[in-house]
Order: sequence, then C-alpha cells, then structure tokens
Amino acid sequence: MAEGEIIKVTSKGQVTLPAKIRRRLALGDSSHLYVLQTGDLIVMQKVDELSLDDISTILEALAREKGITGEMLEQEIEAARERLMAERRVEA
Repeated sequence: MAEGEIIKVTSKGQVTLPAKIRRRLALGDSSHLYVLQTGDLIVMQKVDELSLDDISTILEALAREKGITGEMLEQEIEAARERLMAERRVEA
C-alpha cells in the first residue's frame, strides 16, 4: 500500500513533493507532472510515463469538460489549414 505524507501549500500555491517520492519516480527540476482533480482528490502522474492512450483519454475528458465536440475540432482544424495555406500563398 502507498505511504502518504502531509505537505504544505505555499502562498503561491506551490507544494514540495517529499524527497522519497522524487527519488522513487526520478523526478528532477525539468520533470513534468499531469495533475487531475477528482472531487477532493488530486492525482499526479509523471508525464513521460503517459502512453498515447493515456494522453488521448486525458484530452477527451478535457474536451468533454469544455463542451468541445469532434465536429468543433474538425472545423477548427479545417480553419487552421485554410489560414496556413493562405499564409503560404502570400509568402510565395
């Protein structure tokens, strides 16, 4: 079973992860964590350990939360393509 510790949140909203956890997960000053809130629970996962399926699940959940549909994404992608093609025509 995982061991827990109580840590303090600073006035800037920062927390310090216990050294034992940082060592176990090989977290350094350039490491990134994915943070998810579920109710009163906060879950963190080292980003370089996420698979494409994990990232897809995260993005789908964020899209649902924001009310973004697949159709909206397709429209935004098409608009971005059109802008890029217009920019390339101007440069040529």
